[in-house]
Amino acid sequence: MGSLSRRGFLRGAATAAAGVALAGTAAAGVTGCTAATTQDAKGDSEESIGAESLMAKPALHECDVLVLGGGIAGMEAALRVVEQGKSAVIVDKGIFGHSGTSGINWGHTYQSMEYSPNDPETLASTLATMDMVCEGLLNQEYFMNVLLATYEEKPIQHGLKYGSYPLYNEDGTVLSQNGEHFNMGFPVAADQGFWPRMMAQWCRRDGNVTKILENTFVLDILLSEEGRAAGAVAIDMVSGSPVVLRSKAVIWALGNQCWVCGWNGMGAESMAGKENTGDGNAMLLRLGIPMADMEQYCGSAGQWGPKGIRQTMGGLNFDGGETPKSMCYDANMVSFEEILEANDVPGLFGMGRQTVFQYSLRKHGRATENGGFLMDKDAGPDMPRYDRRTEERQKKTTLDYTMPQYLEEVPMTWDSAGHPRDLTDQSETIIPGLFYAGAAPGGLGGMTQIAAMSGGWMSANGAVKVAAEIDYPKVPEEKVSEVLDRAYGHLSRESEGPRPREVMRKIQETYWPRETGAARDEAQLNDIIAELNRIKDEEIPAMKCADRSSRMNPEWRDALEVENMVYCVLASCHAGLERKETRGYHIRTDYPEMDPEGGLANTVTSLAGDGEWSTEMAPKIDTYIPKETIAQMVIPFGLDATAR
Repeated sequence: MGSLSRRGFLRGAATAAAGVALAGTAAAGVTGCTAATTQDAKGDSEESIGAESLMAKPALHECDVLVLGGGIAGMEAALRVVEQGKSAVIVDKGIFGHSGTSGINWGHTYQSMEYSPNDPETLASTLATMDMVCEGLLNQEYFMNVLLATYEEKPIQHGLKYGSYPLYNEDGTVLSQNGEHFNMGFPVAADQGFWPRMMAQWCRRDGNVTKILENTFVLDILLSEEGRAAGAVAIDMVSGSPVVLRSKAVIWALGNQCWVCGWNGMGAESMAGKENTGDGNAMLLRLGIPMADMEQYCGSAGQWGPKGIRQTMGGLNFDGGETPKSMCYDANMVSFEEILEANDVPGLFGMGRQTVFQYSLRKHGRATENGGFLMDKDAGPDMPRYDRRTEERQKKTTLDYTMPQYLEEVPMTWDSAGHPRDLTDQSETIIPGLFYAGAAPGGLGGMTQIAAMSGGWMSANGAVKVAAEIDYPKVPEEKVSEVLDRAYGHLSRESEGPRPREVMRKIQETYWPRETGAARDEAQLNDIIAELNRIKDEEIPAMKCADRSSRMNPEWRDALEVENMVYCVLASCHAGLERKETRGYHIRTDYPEMDPEGGLANTVTSLAGDGEWSTEMAPKIDTYIPKETIAQMVIPFGLDATAR
């Protein structure tokens, strides 16, 4: 490279990447570069080139449908696309089958309607119950489309093909079908032991998915001059080389933003993987897509102390009746059974209420040191949600360790409920050709599985239809240059600014202080927004990576994640200001009770091109069951649930 400086070399890489002739046909090369790599989804490189060359020359991949995200939703979407005769490329930020929410690989609740009657009464009952569990925030139209897709998809039968076997009754029927299982109050088959890693192995076999790119960080979704989704620009985080992906349709399956929630007294506030930094939601916000319920999360009591006993007894699943109220205690050893009775609370009926209940314990000085509660291991049921490990096994696996009788459990997040407000019956967003596949709107009810599989299936059907009708859209080259310049700029910065991980931790601690967690008032939210804007304007542009190499540089990935994380947190705070009540996982200490009527709506938050935020309370989408009916089903609940 002669006397070319590292800074000049990196800028050259970005400039070279911008030269991709995206306006051409499938044989398009790289403008101004020799030995450029052009790949289609079913073949190898036309010319093999080394990693050194790829630093300056982007790899170009083309496919009918680009799937962003390698979790359950992304895998199901890609499999469905290929099943219908189109090519699909999956892009995964981490190690495929192991990253993000797909890392819940011990087997997860497998919710399906495929064995239930497909009649209006059953559908209405399921829809009403889930809307109640989501405390009236459910997008009924979207969720109904998910339910209908499930009947077509048959996810449990698909799971058999992947190697995931459900639990069966003695007569050979699937356990919990038609509402007989004690865990659910409506006809959904649950607790089926679904194994995402087996699904990932199936994706890799025999071309079931055309191509899988892992350890590849998607920087932004590309739009054509006409405003259609046309692909994405990314970076191979192993080689450090730019990647351009062209497609006729794009499926967004990038998961949640739970890693923004920071840390509690036991560890990370979320059970999701650290890949869940909100990259996808940040992309949607930057595209100007109005996002609903960004202030909401799906949370449960899922962290245990002492460590190492996570799946011994199950979680706090009062909504399913799995955890006896008599085995849970506040810090003063008063049982939840007594607390609920003294406060005339009939039950918790949902994960949002479980979380508010625990924050009520904090408010009234009844929580444990880490803001949780105690469970009596000797009173645990034999069949909780997760298979119980006996204490004898604990002794063998932990060098004769004996668990204390009372275990501490604290709340944590596991999914975020933010989603595009406007979605068609096949989950297409307001941007033509861009489809959404993720947790169901209203996801604080824990519907990640049914929404992930059926949502992926549904979006794939829509994307295949688009891919069959259009040619590759043209993409302005200057957009590619702009995105790559910003990304590679982190490596060429000469400032003495903070390290990316320091900025990430500062964002987490600002948004989710250890002392208060999710509970905030208007003044605190405004202070958080002010500090986040300062971080965005001052610290993020000054971040410095100690390692200036583009190859296998995890600190560079941190820097890219920080840029996205701050947008998600700002959107959550603006939405939180708009919701003047306590509902779901949203806790306002200045509005400690639920607003039964005014709160039965969705926050909608948008980011304009000039960087201005706007938020409003939008009418609930109650296509099938009037919101007045849902309001009667959702019992008011608040932070004084444990006052007596």
